[in-house]
Amino acid sequence: GLRRFMESDTALITEGLMIKRLRRQLTALFTMTTGLILTLVVIGILVISAREFSKKAMDAFQNQMLNITSRLQSGSTISCTWLSRLESDNRLIIHIEDNGKPLLYRGSWSPASERDTLIMRAREAAKAQGIDPSVRPVSSSLLRSSVFTVTGDRSDTYLGSVLVLPTRTGFQSLTLLAFKDPMGFGFYRQGILFFLLNLAGIAALMSVSWVLVGKSLKPLAESQKQQNEFIAAASHELRAPLAVIRSSICAVRAAPDQREKFMDNMDRECSRMSCLVGDMLLLASADTGQWSLRKSPLDMDTLLISVYERFEPLYQDKGVCLKLELPESSLPRVSGDENRLEQVLAVLLDNALRYTPKGRKVRLAASVQTDKHLLSRSRDMVCLTVSDQGCGMDNEAKKHIFDRFYRGDSSRSDKQNYGLGLSIAKELVQLHGGAISVSDSPEGGACFQVRLPAGPDSQSLSR
Repeated sequence: GLRRFMESDTALITEGLMIKRLRRQLTALFTMTTGLILTLVVIGILVISAREFSKKAMDAFQNQMLNITSRLQSGSTISCTWLSRLESDNRLIIHIEDNGKPLLYRGSWSPASERDTLIMRAREAAKAQGIDPSVRPVSSSLLRSSVFTVTGDRSDTYLGSVLVLPTRTGFQSLTLLAFKDPMGFGFYRQGILFFLLNLAGIAALMSVSWVLVGKSLKPLAESQKQQNEFIAAASHELRAPLAVIRSSICAVRAAPDQREKFMDNMDRECSRMSCLVGDMLLLASADTGQWSLRKSPLDMDTLLISVYERFEPLYQDKGVCLKLELPESSLPRVSGDENRLEQVLAVLLDNALRYTPKGRKVRLAASVQTDKHLLSRSRDMVCLTVSDQGCGMDNEAKKHIFDRFYRGDSSRSDKQNYGLGLSIAKELVQLHGGAISVSDSPEGGACFQVRLPAGPDSQSLSR
């Protein structure tokens, strides 16, 4: 017993470690996948934001260029105060010349690189495009370079453009530079914020995935646990008859004159093992979904009477009264497998006979109930009950009575009971779309109730 407990405990520990490792792997996979998608989304948002920032900076520069050009074309007076305010508000560098002579304005702020150096580089970029701000244009139309980038000596960059405007007295030139400051629109701050939010999102995804994967693996863990318990219990149950057979073989060799006695023991234990293996195969078929039913419309009155007539002699031999109670009107037909439903009733009646003392009675009854639903049409249910006058069971036993290999303390000494009958009955009832439950019987024992849906074309007929 101690060895069996230790083996079972070791199997559970190994199983737990496998489940935890699988949980970590699935969590990591889910987090990496969703985290990569989230990171790509954040990068896409930053790229779009960068484009929007560049577009806004370009549009602002074009507007400033147009504003100054309009004042030059209109001949309005350009004061140093207006230029100073325009430069400081927009981080501009404005250089205006009239017939090659610069205005007496030295700027309102000091850029990172020398102001004159930046203006000179801008004019050289304009000359590269064929626009010389120091020479009067041949045509009478305005000349303007495209927008280019000027880089200072300290890695500071500027948008630049040069314009040459013919006038009545000669020409005027405008060199305009705008400082490209990413921090001006909070682009870098936005990038850092998005990066931190991305990390927080990945951490949240990891936490959520850990919980979800744990819930997803919970049925698997429960299934493996039940499987291990099933194998352990089956091995334990098979060990006893095998030990009896082996000891009987040794006894036959030692005492040949008692051969018939020991042969009877071996035959009885073989029959027990055959029943156990048969029940285990039935449950294994149910677990794999290979348990098929041959359904047909069944007359429930006939089926109950047939089962009653088969078990009534057994009850008489044990001194227990079996009573059949049917309603006055015929029961609705049920679409099901006749042999399987008889097997369910046989399990319940055999269980009731085992725990009902001599002189007491067991009641097999049937009734019709109507289930009413708010969203769907009501339907009739055929209710079959088997109630006994035995010792009953406590609430803890009711929770596990349909578990495989479960046996109450009062039945531990019964070698014919393996604790599989009620499990098989439950599987069969569920395959018929019904439900099975247990409650306390009014007579003090246990009451098992089976509810089966009536056929769609069944009608209650008068007897």
